[in-house]
Amino acid sequence: MRQVMRGLPFIVLLLVFAMPSLAATGPEPGIAKGDHQALAMYYADQAQDFKAKVRFWDNTAESYEHHPELYKSSDIADEAAHCRQIARNYRKMADEAAALASEHLSLTRKGP
Repeated sequence: MRQVMRGLPFIVLLLVFAMPSLAATGPEPGIAKGDHQALAMYYADQAQDFKAKVRFWDNTAESYEHHPELYKSSDIADEAAHCRQIARNYRKMADEAAALASEHLSLTRKGP
């Protein structure tokens, strides 16, 4: 415990100095801060990737529900519910990414 407490100030300082440099960069290396067109494309791509993951997890849940004989799990309903929760999380992320894409696209139209 003592060693952890000795290292804690170092970790805090590392985070304090690292956070501004992380905040200064965009979400993707190579996208300049304020490049709304590139940011809109980045977030639109992210939304599509998240939607694909939603489809995967929804399909996995359906597979559990419609073909329980294929799985060795004792509680298929829990497995399906878990997959549905993951799909809901990705759906929320897709919606947020799409909203960010839309916001940056509108900023592109307005200009700097």
